[in-house]
Amino acid sequence: MKMNKLYILFLALCLVGCAKKQPEKLPMKELHSEADLTGLRVGVQTGSTYDLHLSSRNNIVKMGYNSVSDALLALSQGKLDVFVDDESSIPLDEQKRLGIKVAFYGDEAIPCAFPLRKGDNGLRDSLSHFIDSLNATGEMKEIHDKWFLNETPSQLRIPDLGPEPTGKPILVGAVSELPPLSFHVASDWQGFEPEVLQRFGRYAGRPVKFEHYPLTSAISALQSNKIHIIIGGIFITEERQKTMDFTSSHFSVRAAYYVKDENGQTASFGNKLKDMFYNNLVVEDRWKYITDGLWETVKISLFSLLLGTLFGAGVCALRMSRSKGLSKIAKIYIDLMRGIPMLVFLMIMFYVIFSKTGLGGTAIAVLAFAMNFAAYVSEMFRTSIQSVSKGQIEAGLALGLTKWQTFWHITAPQAVKSVMPVYKGEAVSLVKNTSIVGYIAIQDLTRASDIIRTRTFDAFFPLLIVTIIYFILAWLLGKALDLIVKSKKTTKNDHHKPFDKDLLRSRRFYTSGVERR
Repeated sequence: MKMNKLYILFLALCLVGCAKKQPEKLPMKELHSEADLTGLRVGVQTGSTYDLHLSSRNNIVKMGYNSVSDALLALSQGKLDVFVDDESSIPLDEQKRLGIKVAFYGDEAIPCAFPLRKGDNGLRDSLSHFIDSLNATGEMKEIHDKWFLNETPSQLRIPDLGPEPTGKPILVGAVSELPPLSFHVASDWQGFEPEVLQRFGRYAGRPVKFEHYPLTSAISALQSNKIHIIIGGIFITEERQKTMDFTSSHFSVRAAYYVKDENGQTASFGNKLKDMFYNNLVVEDRWKYITDGLWETVKISLFSLLLGTLFGAGVCALRMSRSKGLSKIAKIYIDLMRGIPMLVFLMIMFYVIFSKTGLGGTAIAVLAFAMNFAAYVSEMFRTSIQSVSKGQIEAGLALGLTKWQTFWHITAPQAVKSVMPVYKGEAVSLVKNTSIVGYIAIQDLTRASDIIRTRTFDAFFPLLIVTIIYFILAWLLGKALDLIVKSKKTTKNDHHKPFDKDLLRSRRFYTSGVERR
């Protein structure tokens, strides 16, 4: 009773504290230079040049974010005071829509260039010569100004440059999905850097093919020769020059310090919801990113489940083999797969083991997930098989059934019934784990939402859509597995009715014979 009174008193104090009027937020001071950042919460993209630049300052609260959209959401919610990024990262029309503005620009213009793999001197020299010629004639500035000085660069398109060459393709990894730098509409890449490379492709007589990569994955793909060039406004730094070669600089960019625009117009909730739906799904048919990504996720999930189940049955057979050598090999395989994080294993398969095979990313993802899934389900199968009473197996053999018949008619039905709950949970986990395939340049459901987020700077709506779709996929998969088990059970019962009667008579005869003895 005393504890209940103390609990009620504690709740009352909490309510009083919550009800206390909060102090009004003071307007943020005007920012004119980096010296004014003292004491403020400053957001940067993790691993960016700005992240490294501001790391030496101990008089600010530096906060790292994985994407621009996440940082802008924090800025709009008041969890962040300033966000630092390239001056070209957020177009003017998007700044107005998001209610942000540039407080000031950095003093130093940082040169950007195209990174290439160390040793690819021929491509580097040819592209550098092409860039130097565009800089000399002023054509590079014309292309730059066309994209960067336009208030709505997302509406621009690369002009017709003539028929595409038929030579060996130049494979490009794009780490930016933001106009005016580089972005894609439907299956075509647009923007300043794609136009420069498309013009170079005509000059060199080679077609240019683009794939979207996260920055860290693009560097791995470059070093494993899966791509030849990276685009995305990459700064030339001494540290990067140790692991990559750079072409001549094709443009320079300043840092922009973005803050919330207190004078910006605030839309109603209904209008915000309408704008979110329109911007994330309707504009440029962005809903197609979701449908294409969903199809990719479904393909990888289903083929991984089927192949992984077959692999798992094989590993289980080896694990239960009378041969100690085969059983030991199976156990090592299981321990290895369980001990390696799935993301690390996937990237090793793509960038190391199958880097020079020409095998597509989807096929490698299916193989990697199937191998991982097999390690887990093999132990499920083994445990469920061993849970069947030995007496039932011995009875089946005593009735004259072969080992295979005994397994198929007595052991397997009980093992399947026992393993299905945990198998279903592992299958659902596999579907959810496929969300990491974007690291090997596969545009799955999660990667599709990331692409939309980088275009709209909306950190919430695309993730909500993807969350709902993953929930529906998991629910449908669980229902499908339940239906398969029920249908197999019904079919077995109907198919083996004569056998069951004979088996029952045999059991009675066998039992009565034992009793007579």
